Amino acid sequence: MLVIFATMAYSAGFVFVDLKPSANSKIINTSWWTGAAGSSDLEELVAKAKDGAEFDMPWGEKVPFKVIDGIIRLFGTNSAGNPKSVVGIKVDAKAQSVYFAHMTGWENAGAPSYKFVINYDDGSKQELLIESHKNSDDWCHIPAQLQDKNSFQFWKEPGVTCGTVSVIATKWDNPQTGKTIKTIDAISLETGAVPGIFAITLGGASAPVDPANRLAIMWGHIKSENR
Repeated sequence: MLVIFATMAYSAGFVFVDLKPSANSKIINTSWWTGAAGSSDLEELVAKAKDGAEFDMPWGEKVPFKVIDGIIRLFGTNSAGNPKSVVGIKVDAKAQSVYFAHMTGWENAGAPSYKFVINYDDGSKQELLIESHKNSDDWCHIPAQLQDKNSFQFWKEPGVTCGTVSVIATKWDNPQTGKTIKTIDAISLETGAVPGIFAITLGGASAPVDPANRLAIMWGHIKSENR
């Protein structure tokens, strides 16, 4: 079981959860679903969102994601060398919503193939189950119409590896907004689908941040936006 610690950066009312410490696969020059060297149609997404970029959602929001050259790749029987879980992704914030940017290599329609566990600071937790054609899909196929109204192919482009490549955003509305989200776990349910988590963004977030640290975070973000 892989334990992860992360930091956060702020962007116009949203908070990016830093996945860099948890990433176990590259995107650039990598077949992300296997980890082998090779080309990746997803490199264009990294170029677009490496410093954070807003994407239009059909439910009437613009949601930013920060996609680094690295993802969390979980176990699937088609690529079995990955960890079965990545736990303890540090959040330490209250949030109205959590937005997950994710996709799979291969798919498992009809039953969940991975899940996110949201852990609160009082020891309670919530789960979000992920299922192909409901709120996820194979990144390298023409996407199916997703059943979940809070899931959407926010990035979709013609591919070289396959005809269409895409990544999904799933919005999870937090039922416990008064509690602090301590950590998030990403857990494979060990099917043929190989989960990939590209980014996590918090919406309506608040966190107890020391003023000096908050200033440093904000100044770093301002500098990155004006490079």
